[in-house]
Amino acid sequence: MKKWLSVFIFLLAVSGMSVQAQDFTLKSGSYQSGTYAGDNEEDYNYYMVKTNKKGYLAITAKTSDHKNLFVDICDQNKQVVASDISIEDKKNVLHACDKSKVYYIRVKGTQGITYKISYKITTLNLKYAKKYTYTVTNASLQEKQQVVIPMKVSNSGILHFMVNTSNPLTVKYYNSKKKAVSENATMIKKDLSGIGIASKGKYYVHLYNPENTTIGTTTLKDIKYQVDNVFTIRNGSKGKAKSLSKGKYVRMLVPAGKKTTAWFKIRITKKQKLNISIDSQMMQNNGKNLQLYICNNKGKKLNVNPIIINGESSVIYKKKYIMKYPKTVFGTTSAFPEGTYYIKVESKTKTSSGAFKIKWN
Repeated sequence: MKKWLSVFIFLLAVSGMSVQAQDFTLKSGSYQSGTYAGDNEEDYNYYMVKTNKKGYLAITAKTSDHKNLFVDICDQNKQVVASDISIEDKKNVLHACDKSKVYYIRVKGTQGITYKISYKITTLNLKYAKKYTYTVTNASLQEKQQVVIPMKVSNSGILHFMVNTSNPLTVKYYNSKKKAVSENATMIKKDLSGIGIASKGKYYVHLYNPENTTIGTTTLKDIKYQVDNVFTIRNGSKGKAKSLSKGKYVRMLVPAGKKTTAWFKIRITKKQKLNISIDSQMMQNNGKNLQLYICNNKGKKLNVNPIIINGESSVIYKKKYIMKYPKTVFGTTSAFPEGTYYIKVESKTKTSSGAFKIKWN
């Protein structure tokens, strides 16, 4: 009787025992089940991850109450490097990782709720003109730890990068040699930016959250890139100047990473004032865009100080992205005699890029 009673008391104790925090090893692609042990730090469960390549930990969660799973990401010493990460049920969050490193995913939440957690290592490889959505830890979206998206293109034009971001982003573009070819630009909510590109190949856009915080996440929704085709005109010297016909626009590409000079020729058959329109399709370069000179038939500048074209493209979103291009119209105060004249257009910096349209009115 005494022996049976002691066994019964032991069983009661076991059935009423609370869940204890534990350490687990998480294997790529496999789900590990768990239960919240409590709300205190010593109650959190830790899941160890060993990486075999560089990329992003894509952490996926499922919860019994179908609510978000809250985690911290820690280094090999269990020091928090990304905190207050909210993972939607059956969705994932990306966190930058290096090869041959140990990370811990620390799960915290409401006591008694069960969950499943998994991970795999992924990279950001976007297909041309396809939309993607990522949620990234802000610790992976800092100035010192930027998100880098490669973009592979097959023709010249204006490379547009689009995103709907939950937090403001600072973006910068790089060429295939990973050399910067733009200034920093800011993207907010549904936004578009870009650069002029002269050739096919690979380009990169670098993104970071200017708040430089390690708390929380940023959602990058509907990421997409594509090219607005602009053919290159070989008119970089006076001898190769492109003739302008009155009333007709000519579109000119301004590639990023180098200064561009474009020559245009006008043939005046009777004395008249000269009137020119420029539609700027330059991208976000803080107004450091184009300058223009009127030249005589020998290429000598008739205006000592250049005409500055600081207008830039802007964008609004109404079911789709709509580009707005500012127009600059200028003319001479006196009539020009019959003859041949040249318009010389220069980009002001190597990071001034995009395109422009020019017309002799």
